[in-house]
Order: sequence, then C-alpha cells, then structure tokens
Amino acid sequence: QYGYFLSRNIQAVYNLLSPYKDMKNLGFGNKNNAELSEELYQFFPPRFKEFFEGMSETSGLTIEQLKVVNALEIILMFGSTIYNGHCSALSVWGDYSRGGKVIYGRNYDYNEDIFPLNDHIAVAVFHPDNGDIPFAMITWAGCIYASTAINQRGIFVAENDCSLHDTEASGFYPTDDHFNMKTWVKDDVLLLSLITQAGTMAEADRWMKTNLPCYPHNIGVADKNEVRSYQWNISARLPHAPYARQANGLMAQTNHYFAVPAGWGIGEYVEPGGAGSGIPGGSIHRLENLLERAEQFKGSIDLARMCCIMDLTIEQGGATHDGTLYQIVCEPETFTLKLKTRGKPDRWVDIPLAKLLFPDAAAVSP
Repeated sequence: QYGYFLSRNIQAVYNLLSPYKDMKNLGFGNKNNAELSEELYQFFPPRFKEFFEGMSETSGLTIEQLKVVNALEIILMFGSTIYNGHCSALSVWGDYSRGGKVIYGRNYDYNEDIFPLNDHIAVAVFHPDNGDIPFAMITWAGCIYASTAINQRGIFVAENDCSLHDTEASGFYPTDDHFNMKTWVKDDVLLLSLITQAGTMAEADRWMKTNLPCYPHNIGVADKNEVRSYQWNISARLPHAPYARQANGLMAQTNHYFAVPAGWGIGEYVEPGGAGSGIPGGSIHRLENLLERAEQFKGSIDLARMCCIMDLTIEQGGATHDGTLYQIVCEPETFTLKLKTRGKPDRWVDIPLAKLLFPDAAAVSP
C-alpha cells in the first residue's frame, strides 16, 4: 500500500537524487553515494527489508532505486551543497502549558536542496501484523526511519543532531578533501525499533540506555505526562543515555548538550568559528530564543500558541530559518498532530492521527 499510494512521490525523490547517486560524498569518508545507500539498507532488520520488497512491487521502482531514495538525507548532506541546517524543539507541560498538557513543537531543518520535495513529505501510519505497536512517522516519501514519530501508546520521538558538540564521536573532522562522519541515519532506523516496542516512558528509558547509537544526538521522547531530552551517544560515553530538561514542565533542545553529562570527557558547547558557523542562528541562540518564548508565554501555551512560537524566525525571537523544511506540533495525549511545510508557510495542516492509529475505535481514550 505504501508503494502504491506514494509511487509518484517516491519517484519525485528519486528524480532529485539521481544525478548524485554515483558521486563521491564528501561527508562520509569520500565514499560513493551508492555505497552509502547500500550500507544504510543493510542496517535494516529482515522485516523492514521485506517492506522494501513490497514497496518495489507496487511503486514501480527497483530495490536499488529505493535504496537511493531511502538515503536522501545522506546523499544531500554533502552530495550537493554543504549541510547548513539543524533541528530545534520546544516542549511544555505542567505549569508551562494551558491545562498542564504536553505540547511538543519541532522544526526539521536541512539543506535547501531538499526544498523541491516540499509536496512529498508524508505522514505514514503503520499497523504491523507481527505484534509491534502501530505507529506514524513523518518524513519524505520513501525514507523509512523514525526521525519524527509517534506510536499508538502515545510515545512521541524526535531526533536532533549533536555532531558539532562531540566531533570525536560523530567523525565531524576533515581529512584531505572530506569529513569522516558516521552514517547517522542508521540511528533513525534504530529508532523504528523504539517506536514499535516502547509503550511507556519507562520502557522507552530502558530501550534508550540499552540500544546505543553510532552518532551523538539529542532525542526528544514524550508521552502525555512529560518530555525528556535523551543525550543519546556512543557506547564510550558513560553514563549511557541520561536525560535532561531545563525545568519541570520545560524542555528545549537544539544541537548541543545543554547539560553535559559528567564523565563524558567533552566540554561545554562553544559555537565553532563564531555564532552560527554556517548553521543558521547557531545552536545556543536558537535554544535561548525558545526558552525565552516559553517563559514569556508560561501557563498559556496550547496547540495554537505553540504553532505561533514555531512560526517565529530567529530574528523574531524564535528558531525558524530558511533551512526549516517542515514543522510539527503534537499533543500526545489526544494524538493531535499539526504539520506545516516551508512551501506553504501560512498553513498548519491537521493530521487525523487518532482515527488513523485507532481505525476501529469510535473514540480515543488515551
């Protein structure tokens, strides 16, 4: 069904990537993009490889083409122009939100090269037949990984890159004409297992601490009661996957560890090369902006207010910039999800997740 209904969209993604698929990638050890696409595909467990086979049967694209589509973010990170965008998030609950409910706002930032795919961002809902928890994920058509996702138990997950804070762990350092970065999208594939297996925050906590990534991240994990920023990093960083937040009821995250875990052996984050360093607004500036907006509107932040906060550009005191390709506002308790894309900046679309995740229920009672 995925391949059939999204065939036109998946084809559009492939068409954009096709000129780059046989090029060297200056970000990942100067490897060929086709080789990187294969590495990512081989990281999938067998049941997801079967999914790719079904996608190929119904979409009209070959498995080899679908491997390229799935590697969209790897190929365009350094395959075309230099990566200049990172993600941001603001979450509130308790005293910070209206009625105490968890409200999660999320910017997904990336290269402008992906902007032509504005109309091919997909919210796909999966009902596995193997006992896994049904879930929805939000990304470009044909990209099968959980960079932003929510499951039927109300566990919401969103990934933020922290490569510039821990360059040793990420491989974000140059050698000759290329960087030595690790294929971080593998970790977003790993998060598919989290979203299909964790039904409670306690289960998510155990999963985060026992399934470690190859790359440094901030992972936002929310349920209807709270939000945590898991400092998810390689096995050498002890303790494994501690979580942090700025206050009870407040969590903002960008692309550095705002509370560096003791024992990790890395210093406090400093913007490399001055504020911004090619990353719009810089990680610290965007974080400070979001925290200021949370304090400004403390106690009154609901879905509508969070949408307004996410609308704000860096210059207006928010975190949005030209590299913000899509945005999510989610209330996990009610499975409310709002989506806005850069190509349609005046329209927040309501996605009927409750009906899609609970197709046989007359009403949802989280």
